[in-house]
Amino acid sequence: MKPTQNPVLLAKDLAGLGLYYPGQKALNLLPRAALDGLARLGGGAVRRMGAEAMRDELRRSFAGRPLPRSEDAVLKDAFRLTMYNELEVLRYPYLSPRTIPEVCEIVGQEHLDRARLKGKGAIILIGHFGANQMIMPALGHVGYTMSQLSAPPPVWAEILKETRTTPLWKKTLERRWELEQLLPVQHINVFRFLRPAFDCLRRNEVLGLAFDGGGGQKWETVDFLGRRANFSVQPVQIWKKTGAALLPTYVLRMPGERRHRVVIGEELPWQGSPQASLQAIARVFEQWVWQWPEHYLHFLQMRRRVRGTDVFPMFDDYPPLPGGGMTADQADQHLRRAANWDNASPTQSAAPG
Repeated sequence: MKPTQNPVLLAKDLAGLGLYYPGQKALNLLPRAALDGLARLGGGAVRRMGAEAMRDELRRSFAGRPLPRSEDAVLKDAFRLTMYNELEVLRYPYLSPRTIPEVCEIVGQEHLDRARLKGKGAIILIGHFGANQMIMPALGHVGYTMSQLSAPPPVWAEILKETRTTPLWKKTLERRWELEQLLPVQHINVFRFLRPAFDCLRRNEVLGLAFDGGGGQKWETVDFLGRRANFSVQPVQIWKKTGAALLPTYVLRMPGERRHRVVIGEELPWQGSPQASLQAIARVFEQWVWQWPEHYLHFLQMRRRVRGTDVFPMFDDYPPLPGGGMTADQADQHLRRAANWDNASPTQSAAPG
């Protein structure tokens, strides 16, 4: 079945288009307290369309380890939180230095300030955990000069052209990109020229980047969540080459809480090699996932969905795809073509979320 003929995708795309266009302005007339109720309704609707892949990812990531709560409770909150974070994107135009304290609280800011005293910049290392994009307005609106290294949302329409992309979804991604460009950061396209990332750190500024993305030229396999995971070495190469401080950071907001907590960890020391450094990073982040899996399941589900077009699938234990996926070389060429999205400039991009 082609994506345009899939009734589940059509329902999702119609709902998304409604949110991002007429719904976007209407949403911003509501008080923030109303977001939880909307997220509960929207998340429940999406969960009823299918949660088996997410459930299987939860089980694989907790094999032999007790869950913090029941499976159903974790899955319910995972869909609810994902929907809440999507609603937050629609409110980006209304974030400012005046309003950001109502939305975000920064914990561990002293770690960032101490790191920048060394004069080589600071890398805010994120995973796609929780509302990770809220790091950008949280830091940018309190005065930090920040750049974000990632991929423009419309790239995903090109990556998944044969299996997911519909005209409605493409239009929604384009609108999301418009909203993300309003955030107080310089966006740097991970698939294009990386010189702006090095310049940012040379100026002793803040660089945000994710360790668990799907792009890169060289990969290492490490243990993550008790599974064999493939991660690009690009983040640790930037870390080593610049001598910048690297600070693992996550965003946490439990259902019902008013604000997101942007939690900046202590500086992580270089471990002697790219593989050992990636393993140390994975050890830090997996502790957060095991404690609050509902904040990461949406990303685990997404990476499982795109495993056929990844250069290296995130995990080695995925069930086989019918017909198989691309080879590493085919996937690399596919990503390069997708990165040439016409409306993205070489020095602009935003995180796909």
